Amino acid sequence: MTRSVGQTLRARLEFASATNARGRHARAAQLYRTLLADLEEPAFATDPDKSYAHVRALIGLAISRFEYEGDVDRSLDLLEEARAWVEAHGPEDLQLVVGGQRGLLRLRTGRVVEAVEEMDAAARFIDVARPLDAAVLLLNRGSLHLELGNLGRAESDLAEVVRRAEDLGDALLASKAQHNLGYAKYLGGDLPSALRDMEEAERGAPDRHASVGLIDKAQVLLEAGLLSDADATLAEAREHLARNRMVRDVAEVELLRAQCLVGLRRYAEAQRQARAAAARFDRIGNDPWAARARVAELQARLAEDRSVGVSIGVARRRAARALALADVGTSLGAAVGRGVTVPAQLLAAEWFLAAKDPAGAREVLSQVPGHLGRVALPLRLQHQAVTAQLAFAAGERGAALRAVRRGQRMLAEHREGVGSVDAITASAVHGVRLGHVDVAAALRTGRASALLDAVERGRATVAGSGRVRPPSDVESAELLTRARQEIESARLLGANPSGERLERRRTHLSEARRLQEAARRRAWQEGGGAATPTAVTARRLRSALTSRSSSTVVADFVVADESLRVLRADASGLSMVRLAPMVEIGERIRRTRADLDVLANDLIPAPMRAAARASLERGLAWLDRELLAPIDAQGDLHVAARDLLLAVPWSSLPSRVGRRTWVNSWIDLQEAAPVPADPDVVVVAGPGLRAAEAEAEAVAGAWGSATLLSGEDATCAATIERLPGAGVVHLATHGKHETDNPLFSSLRLADGPLFAHELDGVDLRGAVVVLSACEAGLSSVRIGGEPLGLTSVLLRLGARAVVASVAPLRDDVAARVMPEFHGELRAGATPGEALATAVASEDEPVPLVCFGPLAL
Repeated sequence: MTRSVGQTLRARLEFASATNARGRHARAAQLYRTLLADLEEPAFATDPDKSYAHVRALIGLAISRFEYEGDVDRSLDLLEEARAWVEAHGPEDLQLVVGGQRGLLRLRTGRVVEAVEEMDAAARFIDVARPLDAAVLLLNRGSLHLELGNLGRAESDLAEVVRRAEDLGDALLASKAQHNLGYAKYLGGDLPSALRDMEEAERGAPDRHASVGLIDKAQVLLEAGLLSDADATLAEAREHLARNRMVRDVAEVELLRAQCLVGLRRYAEAQRQARAAAARFDRIGNDPWAARARVAELQARLAEDRSVGVSIGVARRRAARALALADVGTSLGAAVGRGVTVPAQLLAAEWFLAAKDPAGAREVLSQVPGHLGRVALPLRLQHQAVTAQLAFAAGERGAALRAVRRGQRMLAEHREGVGSVDAITASAVHGVRLGHVDVAAALRTGRASALLDAVERGRATVAGSGRVRPPSDVESAELLTRARQEIESARLLGANPSGERLERRRTHLSEARRLQEAARRRAWQEGGGAATPTAVTARRLRSALTSRSSSTVVADFVVADESLRVLRADASGLSMVRLAPMVEIGERIRRTRADLDVLANDLIPAPMRAAARASLERGLAWLDRELLAPIDAQGDLHVAARDLLLAVPWSSLPSRVGRRTWVNSWIDLQEAAPVPADPDVVVVAGPGLRAAEAEAEAVAGAWGSATLLSGEDATCAATIERLPGAGVVHLATHGKHETDNPLFSSLRLADGPLFAHELDGVDLRGAVVVLSACEAGLSSVRIGGEPLGLTSVLLRLGARAVVASVAPLRDDVAARVMPEFHGELRAGATPGEALATAVASEDEPVPLVCFGPLAL
C-alpha cells in the first residue's frame, strides 16, 4: 500500500523523535533539519499536514540541539520560530505544544518560575489541543509544581494525567504520572507511600523512563537513610542513562551519589562525583543545578574537615567560598535557589565556628529562615546541629539543647512514619552529626550527668519498633519462601563443593540474595505507627535506682575522642571514668572471639585448644580489668553499650561469674515484672544438631507444659504463628549471623532458615526468648550506630529478655545449661539471674549473654 504524503511526514517525525529518545541527539537534529528543508519543496506547498510537520520538526530540532550542544538560547530561538509559524499558519492546537516545550526547556535549565509561567500560558489552549498533548503538558506542569514545593497543585495536575492516560490507554504516560505522585508523597514526608507508588510505576515502564525514575527513588532512599541501597540504585540508573547519552540526568545521578558517599564517609570520592556533576550542568547551561553540585562538593569537604581537622586560615577561606555560593543561590531567586542558598549558609556558619569566629557564624546563621518548611530531613537536621553548635560555643546551653531536641523531634517524627526495623535503624545516620555536637558539648562540661543525658537522647530517638503488627503481604511471604528454598538447595550441595556443583551452589545463593533484597524493598513500603520511646535522663535513672532500693550498677559505655568512657550509676550517684583507647579494647574483643571459636570446635587438636583456652582466659581477665574493675560492680550489673562491646561475653568475665549481668544498646528503663507462674511456653528444635531434640524435650519438661515443635513440625510458619502471646520461647537450632545483611541472619528450621526479617512486626511484648544457637547474639552496626541482627530485632519487638550466644555454642554445653536456665526461670529468677546460675559451674567460659532493657 502506497503511503500518503501526510503518513510519510508523520513517519519521518516519529523516526526522528525515536532517534532523539535513544540519545542520538546529533543524528536526530540532522533528521529534523532535513525534514524542514524538504518541507520547502513545491510538493508540500498545499499539503494540509505541512504546518503540523513544520512546527513539530522545529520543536524536535530545538530539543535535540539542546541535548547535544547545551545552547539554551539557540533552542529558545527555534521554539520562538515555531510559535511565530503557528500564529501565522496554524494549527492552533500546537500553541499548547510549543508553550509546553518552552516551559520544559526552562525547567531543564533550572528556570522553574519562568517554566511555570510558560506552561500556564500554554494551558489556555488545553481544550483545543490533542488529548495526548494536553496530558503531557499537565504532566510537565505537575513536575514543575513538585520542583517548587506546590504539592496540592502538583497532585491535582498529576491525578488528572492519570485519568487522561487511562482514557487514552497510554501505560507509559500513566506510569510517569504515578511515579511523580509518589514523589509528591516523598516531599510531603510519607516515604513508605512514595516508595510504594514509585515501585508500582516502575512495573512495565520502558527502560529509558524506568532509569529516570530510579533517580527519584534513590533520593527517597537517601532521605530514608538507606545509603548503600540509594547508591546501588543510582549505579543502575547511571548505566542506562549513560548508554542513552542523557547528560542532564547523568549529572543528577552524580550529584545524588556525592550526597550518598558523604553519608558513607567516602569523602574524596564524593567530591569527585560532585565536581563531575557541576561540570556537566555547566555544559548544558543549568546554573541552578551546577550550584547545587558545588554545594554537595563543599558538604563533602566539610565532612572530611570534621574527620581530620582544619586550620583556622583554611576554614576561613572555605567559609568565604560557601558564602559566595550562597550569593549565587540568592541571585537565582527564592524558588530556584532554595537548594543552594540555605545549605551554603549552613556550611559557611560551621566553617566560621571551625575558624573560632562565632560572630561570623552567628551573622550567617541569622540569614537562615527559622523554619525551613518541607526541605529534606538531612538539611533540617543540619540546621539544628549548626544552631546547637553555635549556642554551645557561646555558652548558651539552654538554647543549644532546645535546638538538639528540635532536631531529635524531627528525626522521631520521621521514624514514626516508616515501618520496618530496617528503615528505622537506617534513619539513625541522619542524627549522627546532631548527636556528635550534643555529646561533644556534654564532654566539655566534665559532668557525667550531662554526658549520659546527651548519649541517651540520641540513642532513644530511633529505638523501638515501628510496627505494632506484621504487614500482611502475600508477595513478600512468597519471596522469602522462595529464598529459603534456594538456600536449602545450596546447602544440599555441600559446604565445600567443586566444579559444576560449586557453580550451582553459587547460583542458588545469588538467587536467594536477590529474593531477599526484593522482600526487603517491599518492607520499606509499609508505614509504622509506634511512638518513639522516652529517653532516660541521669535524674530519672538515679531516682529509679534509689526509690527501688536497687543494688544494681548501670554501666553506660560511650566512645568519644577515640577513647572509651563509662558512666557508672547506682543508688548513691553517678560518675564518669575514662578507660583504655577503643582501638586497643576492640583488638582484645576480636582475639577473645577467635579463641571462643577454637574452643567450640571439637575437631581442633588438644594442644591448640589448650593454647586457645589460656589465651581466652588472659583476654577475659584483661577485659574484666579494663572494663569492669574501674566501676566496682559487686552485685547486679546492667551494661548499655554499642559496636564491638555488644560482642563481649559479659557473663564470662571473671568478676561476673555467678552474678546477674544483662546488656542492651541503650538504657531502656522499665518496670520489672516476674515471668508469669504459668506462661505459654514454645520450644522449637531445629534439624542438624545432635542434641537439639533432647535439649528441647528437657526444656519443655522444665516447664511441665509447653508447645514442642520438632522434626518436620518445626517449620518457619509454625514457629512464627506461635510467637505472639508466648511468655517464654526457646529455639534450639543452628544460627547464622549475616554481617553484611543482618536482617537475614537466621535460625535453621525444618524447611530452611527463619530470617530476622520475617519477625518484623511480631508482637513479643513481655516474652523471654532463648536462642540456643551459634552467634545468634551478634549484631552488625549500621552507619549511625544502630545494631542490627536477630537479637536486636527481637528486643525491638518487645521481648523483655533475649538470651543468645555471641560466639559458637557447643551442643553439649547448650544441652547442660539450657534446662537448668529454664528451671531457674520457672522458680522465679530473672533471666539474668537464671543465666548466671546456669553457667556458673561450667568448666569453660560460656559465651551466652542476657540482652534486655533495664528492668528494676
